Amino acid sequence: MKLRRPEDLEARLDDRLDPVYLISGDEPLLVQEAADAVRAAGRKAGVDEREVFHVEAGFDWNELLQSANSLSLFASRRLVEMRCNGGPGAAGGKVLEAYAEHLPDDDILLILMPRLDRRSENTKWYKALDAVGVHLPVWPLDLAAFPRWLGGRLRRAGVSLEPGALDILVARVEGNPLAASQAVTRLALAEQPGAWSADELLAFLDDDSRYNPFELADAVLMGDAEHAHRMLGTLRQEGVDALAIVAALAWSLRQVRTLLLARDRGESLGSAMGQMRLIPKRQELLKRALPRLSLPLIEGSLRDLAVVDQAVKGMVGIEPWDELDRLCLRLAGVRTTPLGLRARAWVE
Repeated sequence: MKLRRPEDLEARLDDRLDPVYLISGDEPLLVQEAADAVRAAGRKAGVDEREVFHVEAGFDWNELLQSANSLSLFASRRLVEMRCNGGPGAAGGKVLEAYAEHLPDDDILLILMPRLDRRSENTKWYKALDAVGVHLPVWPLDLAAFPRWLGGRLRRAGVSLEPGALDILVARVEGNPLAASQAVTRLALAEQPGAWSADELLAFLDDDSRYNPFELADAVLMGDAEHAHRMLGTLRQEGVDALAIVAALAWSLRQVRTLLLARDRGESLGSAMGQMRLIPKRQELLKRALPRLSLPLIEGSLRDLAVVDQAVKGMVGIEPWDELDRLCLRLAGVRTTPLGLRARAWVE
């Protein structure tokens, strides 16, 4: 069953727990929050064991079937999570079809994938999953809907803005949900008595003008290697979570990948950017960045980011900040050693 909005997922989770959830999209925050909702509903229903697979090049999809056919270590219900960097391919598709045909009695399967196109939704594996579970496509927030979404987030955080201040905040976060979430968190921590006026908000945002992960990602895309290296060092010294940097870089690189693929299909950049609902400022930055970026570079960098994500979580024995520095420099045009082959042994 294909859902239209994240609110539809919340309503369905309140009503029942399905055996399969497929969440697809290129907005990391919104995908993460939808996945968190599934995990929370599972815990509420007594699903207290979790198994996670990171699906990258060379992954053996039969591990999913082996997991489905094995007994739980604690004789409890399990949430099996598949974090995919792309589609399942032919081998993975057959495994997903087989899984859907013989669903485990107690397991819940949660699959996270990048955005799916119409061709993917016509495959046998997709139709098999759709017949037994739920698919939530996570779309970028429409510019018209973004202020309402941000206003709701502010209310839930207990932050009040005077008329006009919300427009300023919307402009400052440039339609980026991750940046908006960080801004809301900072405003909530400031414990402002009463509503923020426009002037107070501007003063606060200007005072809090340290580098942020999204500015780093922009510098990388524009090929400003020296500035990116310096920004990353500052962010590390200030105690910024490396996962926030991974998320910001992944968000930017997925946008670039979408545009490069559209260009390869013969689509105009203007049409592709319109479908992605990018604001004009973002469109201009990406137009300037695209000529020096290639699809192999972007896809390889996304794979490296997945490894860095595991390293931050202690699952891979490498220094994540060093790898982030190498990755940023390579994306900015400096020749460095790709992580791929060096990390393959660690991942396996």
